[in-house]
Order: sequence, then structure tokens, then C-alpha cells
Amino acid sequence: MTEACGTTPRIFLDTEFDPRDMSVSGLLSIGVTDDVGRDYYAINADANLESLLDHTFVVEHVLPHLPVIVNRGATDASTTGARGLLRRWGRRLRRWWRRGRTIEWDTSHPHYRYVRPAEQIAADLEQYFHAPTAPELIAYFGAQDICRLHSLWGSNWAEMPAGVPRKFTDLRVLADQLGISELPEQQGTAHRALDDARYNREAHDYLLRQKAQLVPADDLARQLHQHLPVISGAWESLTCQQRSDYRVAARKLLAQYDIRARREEV
Repeated sequence: MTEACGTTPRIFLDTEFDPRDMSVSGLLSIGVTDDVGRDYYAINADANLESLLDHTFVVEHVLPHLPVIVNRGATDASTTGARGLLRRWGRRLRRWWRRGRTIEWDTSHPHYRYVRPAEQIAADLEQYFHAPTAPELIAYFGAQDICRLHSLWGSNWAEMPAGVPRKFTDLRVLADQLGISELPEQQGTAHRALDDARYNREAHDYLLRQKAQLVPADDLARQLHQHLPVISGAWESLTCQQRSDYRVAARKLLAQYDIRARREEV
């Protein structure tokens, strides 16, 4: 892995998945990229495709970016009505709605070359994560993403290679800490794992640029306590809840106003 001297390498992760299946068969695709643009993308050949037929979001937003063919049965003619009934009538209608529909791999699709068994994906990622310095893993609302990554080793940390990150940094948390409510609009293809991972890198770069200009929420919280001493005493003497209240107020101010650090003239 290429990295700058004295810096921690960063790897940006995204996955697409069936949220109802936490096993490796629920993983559909995975994309990672790093600070220097070294990409890895794979589609899970061991994914349970048939189980996706009644998951509207996955069918409409994820499958169009995978090398699959959805064979639609005659019952799809009244899809909207069927979905409404599906929500009300549950499993029996779900089986009826799936009747005549199948999903199969499209071997002629240009992205079919990314399809590989989960075991191979795990081996590839073991090599990808191998580095002298442990990388920082970064994702956006990434709790599911790191779980899906770990599912490649059965979510068993004892069997997981040492180089695979056990924790991650969440871009949404970083943004909240900076008081930033909106991130830049994604230019790539949403819900394609590699494009989403690349966007995570762009969003992280954006947050770093904002952090260099904005007052950190914790610093503003301390200033609020110093100049508006609703609670007496030094910052260090406050309880955790009292400090948290000041931080919440600071984040609200940062989200509403453009508060920047004053540069001292030399």
C-alpha cells in the first residue's frame, strides 16, 4: 500500500447488501479505495439472489448496477397494487408476488468480470488491507458496511486476518462533530459500491477542508462555558452531562452559523 511518510493510510469502504441477511450470502457487492485511488471492487457470487425478489429498494436501486437479469413474471403487470397488498397481507402474498420472477447472473454483462466467490473476495481483501501501518477505515453510516466486511470471515475475529480493520470512522459522525448537516452531492452512481466508496473519499476530503476553517465543536463548547457561565466552575470540573449539554449547543450553533476560527496575524 502506498502511503505518505508519517501518516496513517485511509481506506474508504462501501457495500451493498440484503439488510435481512447478516450472513455472507447477504453481501451483494463491496468496494474499497484509498487515499491514492487504489480501487478494489467485487460482486459476491455466493449472494442469495432469489431472496431479493421481494425487497423493493434493492430491486429498484441496487440490482440495476449488478450483472444480473431479473426475469419478470406476468404478475408484475400490476406491480404497484401488488406492493400495496404485500405490505398488508404479508408472507402469503409475498410468495404470490415472487411467482414467475427469477434473478440470474448475466454472464455477458461487462461487470460480470467482478463476480467472484466470497472466499476469493476475502483473500483479495486480506492482501488489500496488508500494510506496515494499520489503516483507518472510513464509511458513511457504516455500521452495516463493516459488519458485511467481517461477514467474509464469518464475523469471527479470531479467524479474521490481523490487517482487516476491526473499527471504522463514520463520516456522518465527523460531520456532526463539525456542525455540518449537508455533505456535497454525489456525482457518481449511487448504490454501486465502488462509486459510493469513492464518494466517501471525496466527502472526507471536504470535511477535512471544512475542519481546517471551522471552530471545532469542543472548542466552541468551552468558549460558551467560559463566556456564558450558566454553570460555574472550570470546564474540567463539569460533569459529563454538563459538558455534553454545552457540546450540543455548540453543534447547533455551528450547524446554523458559519463560525470560523480567527487567524492570528504574525
